[in-house]
Amino acid sequence: MKKIRNGRNPRYQEALNLAEENNRLLTDNNFQNVLAVSNLESEVTRIKQQITKLAGNIFPRNERLTDSYLKLSGRYGDMVNVLRVREDRIDLLERELKNYVPDHWLFADDAATDSEDDTEDPEPEPQQTEFDFGEEFRDYELRRRKPN
Repeated sequence: MKKIRNGRNPRYQEALNLAEENNRLLTDNNFQNVLAVSNLESEVTRIKQQITKLAGNIFPRNERLTDSYLKLSGRYGDMVNVLRVREDRIDLLERELKNYVPDHWLFADDAATDSEDDTEDPEPEPQQTEFDFGEEFRDYELRRRKPN
């Protein structure tokens, strides 16, 4: 702090001293501050360009992934439907086979549980041990086996 001149107000002299100190601080650090701000602006611009580039790459990629997911989920649905239809056909075939040949070895476990559940049968079903597909199939088999 400088010496106060005679006849000066001490508050006025303190204000002058503070003003000089502020000017000195501003002139010394101002150039560095301007450089720092310009560096920050260039860094922000560079980051903005990188984000724009990333966004430009990500949006089409996400659209492709979404399309692929939709295709795969459609394929999965188709596979589930095919399996469901096959299972329904197998169930139908098993029911028909069980109705046609109830003593078949595939239904031995079912027959044991059925006999426990149904102890009383009013009339027994006729036993069939062979499949009969009719005359058309027999004719077809004969034609197929006959050498040319």
